[in-house]
Amino acid sequence: MENFLTGVYIGLYFIEFVLIIFGPIVLVYFLAKNNIFFTIVKEGQAKAILKFGEFERIIMRYQGYGLDQEWKVCEIAKCENPESELISEPARIGGLMWVGIPFIHSVYKYEFRWVSFEQTEEGGRLIEKPISHPEENIDYIIVQDDIFYTFLSGAESKELLPINMQLLLTIRIVNPYKALFRVQNWLEAVQNQTKPALRGFASKKTYAQLIGKKEEVERESDKFLQDSRIDEYLEKNYGARLKRVGMVSIDLSGERGKAYLESSTKQYEADREKERILTIADAEVERINRTYAAIKGHGDEGLFIRTNEAIEEAGRGPSNLVLFPLGPINSMLEAWTGKRKKE
Repeated sequence: MENFLTGVYIGLYFIEFVLIIFGPIVLVYFLAKNNIFFTIVKEGQAKAILKFGEFERIIMRYQGYGLDQEWKVCEIAKCENPESELISEPARIGGLMWVGIPFIHSVYKYEFRWVSFEQTEEGGRLIEKPISHPEENIDYIIVQDDIFYTFLSGAESKELLPINMQLLLTIRIVNPYKALFRVQNWLEAVQNQTKPALRGFASKKTYAQLIGKKEEVERESDKFLQDSRIDEYLEKNYGARLKRVGMVSIDLSGERGKAYLESSTKQYEADREKERILTIADAEVERINRTYAAIKGHGDEGLFIRTNEAIEEAGRGPSNLVLFPLGPINSMLEAWTGKRKKE
């Protein structure tokens, strides 16, 4: 009995020891996951802290970067005097940061929906396709480069062909405050401002140019957006920097697009058939030139041999009957035999 009680006491002491050591850690983690007193900010993310519902500050975890007085993300290495130019970083343990007093301070949350372009498996093979993410209530914003899928319909090429464009927008948030509080939905705003400009770009290119070299088309579209200053507008007003536009696909749409595609397919097939016929004809011309050049080089003897081959070829088959005028054959034989006698 005494041994049993001793074991119970040891077990209780061990549990108490574990609770003393790990209890506070578990408690802080639980509070941080629920944004009570603390919060966890992952690398490359930022969060907005509110005081009685009013914006108070931005906290961020992004190694090598800081926030200036206007909450703009700045690279520390490029700052002449980081201590005066940048807001001092709050005390933290890794990504664990102080929020404030519950019911007074809170972490700003908002609804966000996006579409990504990812690899997925279908039918036993890997394919790339757009993946729509359900709307989530999130408490952070990503300050790293991120890629978002966008579908542009109703555009027209230079020859007024209707086209649909699948695009990948590379965006970086350079001012979390503007992105969260200066526009209702920063991603929709960027997409809605970019689409009209890309329609304008498509209208200046033929369909053949749009589906040409992908790298060249992407480079030209980036330059077009820079010239239109859409990127400057987005960064100034929404705190979002549009770094580049990637083309996933450009497809014809509507009845006109279908008719053009069918016509192009028929023209393509006709061109291929023309090339095939010309290739065969060129090969036959080359064969004839080589054959008769060799025959000519052998003179009447070569002609006689070639004639025999032709007669054999023409006479193949049980129903084939070959008739030749006797005069020309005799003349050819005499010429050949005569030549042989002289030799």
